[in-house]
Amino acid sequence: MVAGQRLKEARKKANLTQEQLANMLGIKAAEISQYESNKRTPRWPVFRKILDILNISADEVLGREITVQDEEEYQVRLSKEDLKILSSIKDNSTLYKILLKDPERNIHLISSNLKKLIPEIDS
Repeated sequence: MVAGQRLKEARKKANLTQEQLANMLGIKAAEISQYESNKRTPRWPVFRKILDILNISADEVLGREITVQDEEEYQVRLSKEDLKILSSIKDNSTLYKILLKDPERNIHLISSNLKKLIPEIDS
C-alpha cells in the first residue's frame, strides 16, 4: 500500500470527505484526490496539517509503523503491509526455506519470472 492509500484510509476513518478535508486545509478537493492517488505530494505545511487533522503520524503514512529489533540492536521499520507479506511467506514453509538458502538470488529469480507475467514490475 502506498502513502496516498494510507491518507485516504485515515481520511475515511476520520469520517471526512475529500471536500471537507480540503476546506479544513484551505485547498481544493482535487488536490486531496491527487494526494490520495499519488499523483501529487503535499508540501510540508499542508502535509503537517493533514497529519494533525487526521490524527496520524508521518511514519504511519509512509508505512514505517513497526520496529523490529534483534539481539545485535539492528532495527528495521516495517509497515503492516510488509509484515503481512513476510508472514505469508513464512506460512509457506517450502518457499520460506528456499528463500533462506540464498535470499538475494532467489528474490532475483522470482522478480525475473514475475517480469515475464507483469512487465510493469521494476527490478
